[in-house]
Amino acid sequence: MRFLIGAGLTTILLAASQSSYALGGGGIGNNVPSSTFEVHGLGLLNGQWTVQGGLDAFGSILNNPTSNAGINGEPNTGLIGNSGSFSVGEAVVMIHKATGMFHFTYWGGNWQTPAMGITSNCPGCGFNSIARFGSHANPSSPPTFKWWMTLQPSKYWSISAGEMPSLEGVEIGFNFMNPTFFVSDLNNMQATPAYGPQLNFFYGPTTLNLQWSDSYHTGFHNVLSWLLTENLNKSGTDNVIFFGHENVSHTPLNRGPGGPEINSTLFGLGAQWVTGPWTFVPEIEYQYLPKQAITPGMLSDVGLNPADTPRKTYYNFATMMDVTYQMTKRWSFTVQPQYIFQNGDKNDPNAYLYGNWLQFGAGSNFVSGGIAPGTFSPGTSMTGLQVNATWQKQNLFFQPTLAFTHLAGFTPGTGYGVHGRAANQVVGILEFGILLGKL
Repeated sequence: MRFLIGAGLTTILLAASQSSYALGGGGIGNNVPSSTFEVHGLGLLNGQWTVQGGLDAFGSILNNPTSNAGINGEPNTGLIGNSGSFSVGEAVVMIHKATGMFHFTYWGGNWQTPAMGITSNCPGCGFNSIARFGSHANPSSPPTFKWWMTLQPSKYWSISAGEMPSLEGVEIGFNFMNPTFFVSDLNNMQATPAYGPQLNFFYGPTTLNLQWSDSYHTGFHNVLSWLLTENLNKSGTDNVIFFGHENVSHTPLNRGPGGPEINSTLFGLGAQWVTGPWTFVPEIEYQYLPKQAITPGMLSDVGLNPADTPRKTYYNFATMMDVTYQMTKRWSFTVQPQYIFQNGDKNDPNAYLYGNWLQFGAGSNFVSGGIAPGTFSPGTSMTGLQVNATWQKQNLFFQPTLAFTHLAGFTPGTGYGVHGRAANQVVGILEFGILLGKL
């Protein structure tokens, strides 16, 4: 079975209130196999069920690595030493029922989401998205990525509840659903799956999703997220989306991943356009921390000076584009440029807490007591380019990737390299995998 991406996948899954962001076009994501079976005699469970999934592993090598310091003598990066790693990527299953009044979706297993340029091995203060899975620099994921149930009494609306998917962006956390190995840093900063209800409205080519959740898994249900999708053709390959979220109150600073994200507001636009063998997926977003989002009491609660509330509105501006060319039935080629800028005030005592979007506030709570390599700083811009070639033969795939990132405006000590002074990093990836189901 050919599995559509973008609004094609959106159309199929929206009936079960899947978030309708457009999955990145081309590559493996354009041909994810699935197995289907019919269930009878079980009431609401009757209907067609679909099973998908995959298992992959990858090796990586990079220049200008940060320190390989571990905890209790255990290195972070794995078998190849400080400049490389070998790791399991995903071992996941996706189960989906999208017929009848009752729908159900489950995505789970072991999974990680490599992100462009995020390679810090600082224990307790940074994150390395390509370190050995389960190491201190890249902790193991929970067994469930997301799950939700949906009641659809009408073709015009449905209601869902569970651990809902994020409504933001054009990429997804399982990399074989994207045309690239790394997700962009737009995806890395956007809201995560979260618990809560969601309303879904459908009218012709237009879909509106409204979600109320504990975005970033903070445990505080105070974030309203939205997604407006306009499908531009009947096949669902071309679409435009408007997405975002608003924190309507205040989330304590010691909840969730920390940093500016958990109290932020976000607006974004994305699209997908397919013409012949070419697929184009652009995205742009603006995410900011309003000055009034942080109160003196919130700072006191985590032992900070209550007078050090934000002195300005901190924000990040980010954009990227996937361009995929399907060269042959088995080979595709994708290029993804990206650019991220996070503003900052280096004179603000809490500048890292408020303005380090790329590493979720790293620098404000270092266990080592200071800045660290690979964690960046407010005022940093990141320019990235990844090039991916993908070979797929039925359920088997192979994907070599070359990624380059350049930093500018960073505080010395927070860049790449052992001493955090390098501005550039190149990463090479070889990924192998097998997908579940029948094509």
